Amino acid sequence: VNRIKTPTLILHGADDPYVPVGQAYEFFRALKDLNVETELVVYPREGHGILEKNHQLDLTRRAVAWFKKRV
Repeated sequence: VNRIKTPTLILHGADDPYVPVGQAYEFFRALKDLNVETELVVYPREGHGILEKNHQLDLTRRAVAWFKKRV
């Protein structure tokens, strides 16, 4: 983590059975502590993939906005 400088968008399902959501929070906090621009969004009721349509729409909008701002 201490070598990361790239702005980072973390999109995570709250009920992910493969990657515990706690890891997303830890990663987010570590990046923030290093002053890396980062954003964390946790989607309730979602697992390893984002399946609810309203969450998919939110994820897509956030990702597009993120890249438009930085690319």
